[in-house]
Amino acid sequence: MQIPDIKKRLPIMSVLAHYGIKMNKNDHIKCPFHKDDKPSCKIYTDTNTYNCFGCGKTGDVIQFIQDKENCNKHTALKKAAELAGEQIKNTDVMSPDSYRGASSKDKTEVMGISSGKASVKEAENFAELFNRQKEGLPRSPKAQEYLRNRCLEQLQEVGYNSGVNWKKLKQCITFPLKDKNGNIVSLYGRRITESNGHNAEFGKHYYTENRKGLYPHYPDKHTETLIITEAIIDAATLQLSIENNQYSILAAYGTNGLTAEHKAAISQLSNLQEVIFFFDGDTAGKQGATKYSEELRKDKACLVSTVTTPDGEDINSLFVNYGKEAILQLIEERQPVDLKASQLSNNLTIKQYSNQTKAATAAVQTVHALSPLKTDIPNKIIHQTPTARYIIKGSLPKTFDRMLVSLDVQHPETGIKYRCRLDLYEEKQTRKEAREASEKLDLRSDLVENDLSQLTDLLEEYRDNQLQQSTEENSNDKALRLPEQAKCKAFLQKEDLIQNLNELIGQSGIVGEENNRLFLFIIGTSHKMKDTLHALIQGSSGSGKTHLLSKIAALMPPERVVKFTRVTENSFYNYDEYFFRNKLICLEDIDGLKEEALFAWRELISNEQLSSSTSQKDENGNIRSAQRIVRGPMASICATTHGQIYEDNMSRMFIVAVDESSEQTQKIMNYQSKTASGTIEKKLEVEAKEFLQNSIRMLKPLKVINPYADKIKLPPQAHKIRRLHELFLSFVKQVTLIHQYQRKRDGQGRVITEPEDLKTAVEIMFDSIFLKVDELDGSLRQFFEQLKAYVLAKENPQNYEFMQREIRHALNLNKTQLFRYLNELMELEYLQQSGGYANRGFKYKIIYWDNVTKLRSEIKAYLFGQIEKLAFQSVGTPVGTPENYIKN
Repeated sequence: MQIPDIKKRLPIMSVLAHYGIKMNKNDHIKCPFHKDDKPSCKIYTDTNTYNCFGCGKTGDVIQFIQDKENCNKHTALKKAAELAGEQIKNTDVMSPDSYRGASSKDKTEVMGISSGKASVKEAENFAELFNRQKEGLPRSPKAQEYLRNRCLEQLQEVGYNSGVNWKKLKQCITFPLKDKNGNIVSLYGRRITESNGHNAEFGKHYYTENRKGLYPHYPDKHTETLIITEAIIDAATLQLSIENNQYSILAAYGTNGLTAEHKAAISQLSNLQEVIFFFDGDTAGKQGATKYSEELRKDKACLVSTVTTPDGEDINSLFVNYGKEAILQLIEERQPVDLKASQLSNNLTIKQYSNQTKAATAAVQTVHALSPLKTDIPNKIIHQTPTARYIIKGSLPKTFDRMLVSLDVQHPETGIKYRCRLDLYEEKQTRKEAREASEKLDLRSDLVENDLSQLTDLLEEYRDNQLQQSTEENSNDKALRLPEQAKCKAFLQKEDLIQNLNELIGQSGIVGEENNRLFLFIIGTSHKMKDTLHALIQGSSGSGKTHLLSKIAALMPPERVVKFTRVTENSFYNYDEYFFRNKLICLEDIDGLKEEALFAWRELISNEQLSSSTSQKDENGNIRSAQRIVRGPMASICATTHGQIYEDNMSRMFIVAVDESSEQTQKIMNYQSKTASGTIEKKLEVEAKEFLQNSIRMLKPLKVINPYADKIKLPPQAHKIRRLHELFLSFVKQVTLIHQYQRKRDGQGRVITEPEDLKTAVEIMFDSIFLKVDELDGSLRQFFEQLKAYVLAKENPQNYEFMQREIRHALNLNKTQLFRYLNELMELEYLQQSGGYANRGFKYKIIYWDNVTKLRSEIKAYLFGQIEKLAFQSVGTPVGTPENYIKN
């Protein structure tokens, strides 16, 4: 027998009348399911449903009877039938056991399903329905592809409804909504395909009729921190991001979807300490998070905070594009809703805010007791007391042995001032000035003296805070936004990182110099590390060495770079103690440094500090000796037209010879022409430069373990091989640190060097190693190779004689530069002056034809042979040829 749709035939007003419940003019009743002083239960006569904003009870007439009678649905159905005037027998209503064994047709007849809507019995079997949808998910390629695209394929509680059971949720992935007992009481669906060829239905949200329940479930009663998301998919994503269950998660049903059931569940969390709203980064999301944050902060005695989601992003898009680290970091940087605008501008995190709140509470008490300083006007500090107004003009001394200030003491009523300059650390002087000020201003001397004592303490504290803040700003990198961090991290995790870095360096505007630019870039990045590196760029005048230095410096974070054009003899000794620490120092022309400055520079490089004995006044004004220290470590890049005259410096640095070939000259000219014609977009160069700067900011000064350090031997004929070996190991360490997001770590968190890092390091710095073997410096070697090529093209090159003018015109060199090259080669016995006259010019010929190509090949084979052997021993396969990384 088909049963009429009891819910439609039984008005909820009849049920209320049966139980003697009256409704007020606003369609509210006092909720019969909890102690309700004021009507909090809303009656919806048009839909025949109810919803209590106090306890969260909601449902239709059947549910109302079930809650009121505290019975099961079968009994509630019979009660509803009686109230509707239906005289039915027990057999007319199918029991739960009979329902589970009935056919689909019988179920449809019993339940009265129409237009895809659920009735009572089907609602009782949401769990069974969802299980069928879970089983149908693997059979739908579209559903699986949708989950993969949103990185949700690991979700356990997700199903797919093709439209067989619920037409309203047709072609939707489905999620279960649960009551406080963990039972599935409703379903949510997200449309993943078009409807009738229209995109309008794609991505829409659907719920089963009379939605109730929460996703993913009711919060645990012991919850301390609760995160509320804007949508169910965001909550599902958050479950995959948070592994240690440190947060409970609850999904709202849209920006206006924090229902009474949500609020009731939250109100029952007795241990709740913080609620975090993590809504979308659009206007609606921000407004919704703000609205509910303020509401909840008034209703619940706990901290309420919001996550600042990047514009246009939501939790799932962040997870797809940047990974769970981005989501966790945003949660870590959440902000409480009661932050003032000034605090918001400083980007305080919740931890910083909590600490500041505690500190501010203590500070308020101190403020009332000590009269705070007013420091908002630069170089003008004001201290107001009931006795007088004290104005300190100018900056405070940075040394801790005195407090010399220019002070105005002003009468609070007449405005008359007493001006003086005194050292507040001098007790007698302070007492004297207090007495004279009180006499002029007609004030009590003891009160003025007491104010000056308090002022000294406040100024001391203010100075300490300023110096500490200055030190932190000096040592900290610029903070990156979350999308920037995620983008840089993804870049640093790529396999071909070195090659990609080199390409970006080229895009930033450094033309040619493929090996040199990468070599100098890696040396520059070492400024953040404990073991820093140093480079000396060699090249003739006008070769572009200073330009190369400036371009590399521009790729480093600006807050870490200091450039000098000129340095006086003792200036290095007079810097603040930590000025050079973790900075990249660039000397545009080291030729201008005098011997004392060069000595200081060598000490900073070798010993990482300068210590000098100076004279200064003590507290009594007597001249005393004192020690002044300037500390490193710091990285450096210098440029010079000479090489041999800086022997001591060369042994401490990597030597880089600028490419002065005609091919490089042609590359530079082509670049200049394209820039002038507008072919090259400067915007792309700026973007590449900023991205490299941000990538360097992401590198951390970690410790490195090189298990192969004792297995690589440098060429024994290398110049000062002890220091060269140390430089080589430091460079390998830096290459490893650049790959820190790819390399394994030991139990102590140290990054482990791989054979690949050794091979990369050798290939990049091979020219520098060879310069340590070659007795000719970089620019001289380039000239000699060009000279040999020119002479070899002549007949009988072994006896060919040439004059300066011939070579000057052939190789396009100036007279001074050529003269220096020829004299150096004669001193080293590569050339011989074979005749001629001073007034007519001398003749020269080559007497030593070294085979530099053969020597380079031998050294390269010597080094890479060792690396290949290590690679076979470690993984059984070679690491590849050097040409895979850098062009030779």
